Amino acid sequence: MEFIEVEITLAYPPSGNHMWKKTKAGHTYLTPDARRYYDHVRWQVTTEAKMLNLDSELFVMCTLHPPDKRRRDLDNAWKVVSDSLTKARLWQDDHQIRRLVLQWGDPVEGGQVTVSVFPAEVIIEINVS
Repeated sequence: MEFIEVEITLAYPPSGNHMWKKTKAGHTYLTPDARRYYDHVRWQVTTEAKMLNLDSELFVMCTLHPPDKRRRDLDNAWKVVSDSLTKARLWQDDHQIRRLVLQWGDPVEGGQVTVSVFPAEVIIEINVS
């Protein structure tokens, strides 16, 4: 599938530490917060991206704007976003990401995540600092 760029704005993700819970019997389940976030991402991908299941190598830029100034783990938040985008079928699998830029943005009320996806070959010559 040919594309130039996809940009999606998402809600700030719940902590990766709160995505899964275990029952007393040892069964693992997705929490209600996690289900709501996955549903939100699926809806955003469907309405904003208008294309699903990208099948090429990708360059991804992600800016995370936390809801406040508390200390947070960048890769923990990205893992939730990435898994959500995979589950929403923006791309087939996150192994397609050949180049990834993660960065913190300024806090915004409620938090926000902006994800821009490009074909890897289009961006490969651009120097990102």
